This record gives sequence, structure tokens and C-alpha cells, in this order.
Amino acid sequence: MNKRKPNEDIVDSHSGDSHSGETSHLPKLGIDIDGCIDEATLFFQTLTHIWPGKVFVISYRSDRVKAESDLAKYRIRYDELVLVTSFSAKAEVIRKEGILVFFDDQPEVLKHICSKTNVMLVRNEGNFDFADKRWMFSGETGKLV
Repeated sequence: MNKRKPNEDIVDSHSGDSHSGETSHLPKLGIDIDGCIDEATLFFQTLTHIWPGKVFVISYRSDRVKAESDLAKYRIRYDELVLVTSFSAKAEVIRKEGILVFFDDQPEVLKHICSKTNVMLVRNEGNFDFADKRWMFSGETGKLV
């Protein structure tokens, strides 16, 4: 088995530079709490504990104590917890911090994020009709092709 040592030969796709051992240049991960972490707890527990760079939890919440309590309950490793008051504010944090990958469950949030960030839509009952086996989008977030 070929295992990469932590922080070894990571390439930051935002800059194209390769850095060994410099945590400031490792890929940054962003995750929402509601509809993501609480829907796929084991996945995000695992991902945050093996992610080589900084982990940002960016949530549309106002209660920091409750957010911190939920992250502890779900055993999520994170470097920064950022609470925002709008969807576009999430996108601004992602842009400002240079986050490479961001997970959210709301296409309304993802549409504001720049093309340099890889976005991952977490499937749940709020955005996917499991009985009909189809994604649910509004006219603002999707189009039929």
C-alpha cells in the first residue's frame, strides 16, 4: 500500500504551487452544519480528521454556543467556525479564505460561490425527492437541459 505522509507534496489548485509541510498552503475545506454535517455525520467526522489543511465550518446560524456544541457532539475537527447571516456571505468567506472544496445542501448557497471552488451538494430530503428519485431545484438554481 502506498501511503502519502500528511502534508507531503500537496498541490494547491488555486495557485498551482506545490508545498511540502507548509500548512498555510494546504487545501482548505469548508462545510455547512445543517443539512450536511448533521445528515452525514460519519462521513464528515472522517473527512475532517484526515483533511490535510484547514477545516472551516461556515453556517447560516446565529447561536455560536449551539454550533460549537453540535460540532463537539458530531466529533468534527475544525480550525474555524464562521457564522454568517446570508447565503452571499458564505460565498464571501469562501472566496476570502481561498477554500478549495465546499459542502452545502442548498443550491441557493452554491450558486454564489466562485468557479475556483469545488462545490459538493449533499443530498437530503430538502433537495432530493427520494420517492420520485429526482433532484428538486427552483427556477433560481436549476434549469432543465
